[in-house]
Amino acid sequence: MKQISVIFVLFIVLGLDAINGYDCKIVQFIFGDSLSDVGNNRNLPRSLAQANLPFYGIDFGNGLPNGRFTNGRTVSDIIGDKIGLPRPVAFLDPSMNEDVILESGVNYASGGGGILNETGGYFIQRFSLWKQIELFQGTQDLVVAKIGKKEADKFFQQARYVVALGSNDFINNYLMPVYSDSWKYNDQTFVDYLMETLDSQLRVMIQDTPDVL
Repeated sequence: MKQISVIFVLFIVLGLDAINGYDCKIVQFIFGDSLSDVGNNRNLPRSLAQANLPFYGIDFGNGLPNGRFTNGRTVSDIIGDKIGLPRPVAFLDPSMNEDVILESGVNYASGGGGILNETGGYFIQRFSLWKQIELFQGTQDLVVAKIGKKEADKFFQQARYVVALGSNDFINNYLMPVYSDSWKYNDQTFVDYLMETLDSQLRVMIQDTPDVL
């Protein structure tokens, strides 16, 4: 674990229920970077991390760039398809609303984002993991307002969560001398710093979603 250059964490919670007349499916909430981004950066007008080159999306849908940093499916697409779950819509997708959340979950992943807030700063706009967690907390508030706290707690407990990021914290932070982290830490202390930060972030997520683990 100490030698990793990419940190990948996967939480799965099973369940299915109908809540107050809503067919609340098991959905996913995706947190990550360009490996899972399905269009958030596309809707960040000042972001320099954009999947708009011609080869992006050539093997997906209509073959045009769609916000994914890949020719086809993202990591989160593949995971969801394998376990039979709907593909969550990007948080910044214009279609996003409470009904979409209940139907398919939300994807907060952002190209260039990392565990640390400072990671990928030269991309101007991107969602760090802390920001993604903040957006998730807002999503929880929306769902509570829609179906009530008791049912919302059940909905979020039954959801599945994917947190997949960490490479940018090396590639677009620690390994670049323009960032202070590159000279403040050595290899071991930087990994320790990342793991401590990630631990704190996951604890915030867990505390906001009672009994999720």
